[in-house]
Amino acid sequence: MKYGKRVSGLAVAAVCLLAAPMQAMAGSPEFAYTAEKWASLRDDKLEYGEIADLIHEYNNTVIQNQIEYKDYKDKTQDDISQDYYDAADDVASSLNYPDSDDENYASGLSSYLNGKQQADTLRESGDNNVEDGEIKKLEYDQTEAELVKEAQGLMITYWNQVWNISNLEQTKEQAWKTYESAAAKQAAGTATSAQVLSAKEAVTSAEASILSAQSSLAKTKESLCLMLGWSYGAEAEICELPETDLEAIAAIDIESAVESGLEANYSLKIQSKKIANARSVSNKESLEEEYKSQKETAAASIKSAYRSLLLAKSDYDQAVQAYTLEQETLKTAERKLQAGTITRNEYAEQQSSCAKAEISVQTKLLALRNAQLEYESAAGGLASVS
Repeated sequence: MKYGKRVSGLAVAAVCLLAAPMQAMAGSPEFAYTAEKWASLRDDKLEYGEIADLIHEYNNTVIQNQIEYKDYKDKTQDDISQDYYDAADDVASSLNYPDSDDENYASGLSSYLNGKQQADTLRESGDNNVEDGEIKKLEYDQTEAELVKEAQGLMITYWNQVWNISNLEQTKEQAWKTYESAAAKQAAGTATSAQVLSAKEAVTSAEASILSAQSSLAKTKESLCLMLGWSYGAEAEICELPETDLEAIAAIDIESAVESGLEANYSLKIQSKKIANARSVSNKESLEEEYKSQKETAAASIKSAYRSLLLAKSDYDQAVQAYTLEQETLKTAERKLQAGTITRNEYAEQQSSCAKAEISVQTKLLALRNAQLEYESAAGGLASVS
């Protein structure tokens, strides 16, 4: 099922806002991609499949990390330790023990002792340092992967909010019909003013909910666009999400996924490198014990994400079944309406019920897509280790 095919006119307006291409400077040189790929990344359309490249090229945090990494690239553990030692020497060389006759002796002594402690801490950090350029690269890669996941989650949230607005509009439409019916009954003397007022308040409440949802939708879109390189206030067309591969979910071998997920895990790779770099036996043993705990936690995280994925799939299947039943009921209602055995209001209620069931299918599908994102991220190297 495609997302967003039958959103309301208001929701479509929220989606199809054309914009100028992004203005941010890319992090890679022009030859990094073909001209066609650059044109696709720089156009006014945001496609789900482009998110990873957009994060790599235009996200401020990633670009800043790329700049910072230049200071660490090819640095060994000893190089980074030396940086600590040099910083300690700089602090130590600036220290002057105060004259006991100085009127500011107390504050001077305090400053001296603080500086000495800082220099000692820096030297200790140099002695215990287990980081090198490769670890820094892994840390930056992990941050980038987490940002990609965050942006993909925001895009799913965006479409979920679009469908939520459609659901709220269905509620508003039904509230209006209830209000009109109550007003007609009041005119006929079969309904009270209190009943009419209550129905009118339901309409007002539905309208307020729609305005709030529209505001949330705009904020989600703004956050997503800023993450991906558009300037503040710029607009872009948020394209439909790709279809969810239900067969791929059914084909998952969780034991193999856990094994490969542990091998790909950024935190475990970093910890493994730290163990290899540890100089003292006590530090190595401590890091190894931590690694063991992290590995167990990561495996549990992948399995938990898989269970959540299966539950989301079950919820989606149930929503599809419910929608199928609503469609059949609507067909029956159409025949009854033609035969004159139900009123138009009763038929309209069944139409509304069917529309809500369709919206439920879409929201459950988006929940499934989000669960799939959580699982794939965990199995792809981002499983929590704490």
